[in-house]
Amino acid sequence: MEFQVLKYVYASVDESLRNFINANGGDNLSADDIIQDAIIVWYEKVKNQEFKLQTTITGYIYTVGKYIWYNKQRKNKRITHNEFQEAAIKDDDFTEQDFELFYIDKTHFVEKLLEEIGASCKKILIESIYMKSSMQEIAMANDLKNEQVARNKKSKCLKRLRKIIEATPYFQNVLKYLRT
Repeated sequence: MEFQVLKYVYASVDESLRNFINANGGDNLSADDIIQDAIIVWYEKVKNQEFKLQTTITGYIYTVGKYIWYNKQRKNKRITHNEFQEAAIKDDDFTEQDFELFYIDKTHFVEKLLEEIGASCKKILIESIYMKSSMQEIAMANDLKNEQVARNKKSKCLKRLRKIIEATPYFQNVLKYLRT
């Protein structure tokens, strides 16, 4: 049964990933290797219960294969720096283990960021950004003196958020991905 599933998955992704690799300087032999590597990455994630289905299986494997190919090309220095920028691969430490980065749940990411800035900032930013509360409402809800104090507090919270992002490579990489 397991072999049948792998055979089906291979057939599902073969043509599209092979076409991508051939269109980007590869050949059929390279495509065979990359497709197998991408399926192994997916299979290992499934086996270790680390795979979270947030796209189609073939879409996941295609993306994994695409980035394995780009990584291999970068190591072989066959493609230019500009082509890597177009592909949004800018991190020199990129590995196959980072593929979960390409399937980030935006809500989870925002929650993780908000946890880092503290409860009072989290509350103010949620009220301001998500609930679209006025500064007067935010001041009253947070026992702040007036609207200006609420604006200043929000500004400080946003600055703290930026510093956390700048100091944390994980957050920087996720933001790069989310912008593409």
